[in-house]
Amino acid sequence: MSRLLLRPVVLCAHLLAMVSSGCSSKTDDPASGAAAGSGGAPASSGAAAFGATPAATGGSPAGGGSASGGAALGGSPTGGALQGGTPNTGGASTGGNPTGGNPAVGGDGAGGASTGGSPTTGGDSSGGNPTTGGDSSGGSPTTGGDGTGGNPTTGGDGGSTGTPEGGTGGVVAAETSADLVAGWTLGWNLGNSLDAPEGETTWGNPTVTRELFETVAEAGFDVVRIPVTWSLHLGAGPDYLIDAEFLDRVTEVVEVALDSSLDVIINLHHDGADAYDGVEWITLNDASGAVTNANNTAVRVQFVAVWRQLASHFAGFDSRLLFESMNEIHDGYDAPEPAYYDIINDLNQAFVDTVRAGGGNNPERHLVVPGYNTNIDYTVAGFQAPVDPTPSRLILSVHYYDPWDYAGAGNTHTWGAASPGSDSWGQEDYVASQFDKLKSSFGDRGLPVVIGEYGAVQQDGYDDYRRYFMEYVTKAAVDRGILPIYWDNGGEGTGGDAFGLFDRSSYSSLHPSILEAMMRAATESYALADVAPPSP
Repeated sequence: MSRLLLRPVVLCAHLLAMVSSGCSSKTDDPASGAAAGSGGAPASSGAAAFGATPAATGGSPAGGGSASGGAALGGSPTGGALQGGTPNTGGASTGGNPTGGNPAVGGDGAGGASTGGSPTTGGDSSGGNPTTGGDSSGGSPTTGGDGTGGNPTTGGDGGSTGTPEGGTGGVVAAETSADLVAGWTLGWNLGNSLDAPEGETTWGNPTVTRELFETVAEAGFDVVRIPVTWSLHLGAGPDYLIDAEFLDRVTEVVEVALDSSLDVIINLHHDGADAYDGVEWITLNDASGAVTNANNTAVRVQFVAVWRQLASHFAGFDSRLLFESMNEIHDGYDAPEPAYYDIINDLNQAFVDTVRAGGGNNPERHLVVPGYNTNIDYTVAGFQAPVDPTPSRLILSVHYYDPWDYAGAGNTHTWGAASPGSDSWGQEDYVASQFDKLKSSFGDRGLPVVIGEYGAVQQDGYDDYRRYFMEYVTKAAVDRGILPIYWDNGGEGTGGDAFGLFDRSSYSSLHPSILEAMMRAATESYALADVAPPSP
C-alpha cells in the first residue's frame, strides 16, 4: 500500500481527508460506471497488453484481455506465451559502485543475537554466524548452518552438499515461478512495520517477533510479503549506501520468517509513495510536475544502486526469498500519461538486469514486478514484462481493494449486489471480470499473478459482509490460479484502517471467522456461486 495510517494516524500530504491503510489507488467515481481494479478509471479501449502496439483489427486487452489485441508479454502480437519481449530503451546500467564498504554487505556485523536466537548481525549462537560468515556447527538450515560449516549467507562454501533447500544458503530450486505460485496456499503482509519510514514501531505496531510469524504459519499462510521502506536509511549519492543496522534488522526479520516455514517477498515500498514528502524518491515527475529525462535518470540511478546492494547482500539466500521491484508507483488516481507506463516498465527492466547480475542465487531468483500503481486495468493496458535471461522466473503483482469505499474506507458497510446499501459497482460480477482479465492477459500466457495486497476493513456489526467479501474475492482469485496476499497492517478496532487479522502482541486471531473463510476459499473445492451470502 502506498499510504498507511495506524495508531498514531499518519497522513500523506495529499490524502488528508482519507483515512487509508496505505493501499493501492482507488476511486468511487469510475468512468463508464465501472472502476478500475485497485482504483482509478478504467484504461481506455484499444490499449495493448504489456505496452505493445494494438493489432490493426482492434480489440481492447484492457477491456477483455484478448490475446489477439496486443502483444503477448511484450513479444508476439498473436498472443504467444512469452516471458520477455523487446527491451525498453534507456535501460539502467548495472555497473558502478556496488556496495562501497557498507559493513552490512559482507562486512563485520554489529553483534547481538537476533530475535529468537537467530544470529543475523554477528552475535554468537549454537548455529554460528551465518550472516557475517562464521562457521556453523549445527545451526538451523533456515539461518544458514547445515552442520557442514561455511558461509551460507554471503555465498561461501557450504560443504560438499551445501545448505538444504529451505535455508538461506541453498541452491535455488529449478521450479518455475508458475509452479511456485501454484504451490502456495495464501499469503500475508507484514504491513506497517518495516515499511514505516521512521522505524519499525513508529506506526503503532510492536517489534516483529518469531512468535508472530509462527502464528501466521500455523494459521495456514505459507508466504509473507515484508514491505520495507529504505528512504530514510540511505546515504547520499552516488552510492546511496544502506544503513548497516537497518539492513541487519531487515535480514534478521527475513531469516526468522524463513525459519517459521514462510517464503518471503521483500520490496521497495513507500520509497515510491505519491507525494510522501521526505520519503518518496521513486517519482514519475520532477519537482515542477514534468516528466523529464533528467528525473528519470536520477531515479533509475538510485533505484539500481539500492537494488544492487540488496541483491549482493541477499545473494546466498535461496529460492524462498523473492524480490519485488517496487510498490504502487503513481501520480494521482486519474488515467496515467502514456509516459508513466514507459517509466514503470523501464524500472522493472533495470530491476531484473541488476538482480540477475548480482551473483550467488540471483540469476535464478523468482522476481515480482508490478504494473502502473498495481492497478488491474492499467496493468493490462500498459505493462510490458521485462526481458529476463532466466526463463520462467517472473511474477506479476497487482492489488485489489474494490470498491474502496467499502473495503478500505469503511464508508459503506455492506457488500454484494443483493445487499442493502452496497456500492453501485465493485460487486460479485466485477470481481470475476477483473480476475478473468488477469488470467487471460497474463496467467494463461505464461506469467503467473499474485494479488500482492487485498482485504477489507473490520466493521463491527457488519461482520458477515466482510466474511462474504473476503471469501468471495479469495475464492475467485484462487480458482483462476491467482495467489492473494492479505494486507494486514495490524490495525484493530473498526472502520477505516482496521485491516488487522492477528493481534501482534498476544498472537491471537482478531477475527477467527474471517480467517476461517479465507482458508476455506483457498483450500476447499466448491463453486464460487456456492459461497454463502451474508446474513444481515
